[in-house]
Amino acid sequence: MTVYDSADIYLESKTTARAKIAAIDAIINALLASAAKAAAGENITEYWLDDGQTKIKTIRRSSKEIEGSIAAFTRLKQLYINQVNGRVMRLVDGKNFNIRGC
Repeated sequence: MTVYDSADIYLESKTTARAKIAAIDAIINALLASAAKAAAGENITEYWLDDGQTKIKTIRRSSKEIEGSIAAFTRLKQLYINQVNGRVMRLVDGKNFNIRGC
């Protein structure tokens, strides 16, 4: 079992964009669990991510830091999703729209 000191080292260990997306999902889930505990009034100072193969331990000082981390990881996840899928625009002919009663 591998133990990582921080989420960024855990993320760097992944080689493909899809693996990084899955790792970010696991990190966000652990952060959301910490945010739920903080919302319940418990004073959270650390969270653990344990997916059976790896362990990550990170210390947070406030719920604002947890919220900021979730937002940052969500933006990073979207960047990797854009790498995998590319940017896509779908154009639809106006004749395909069903306009009744206008």
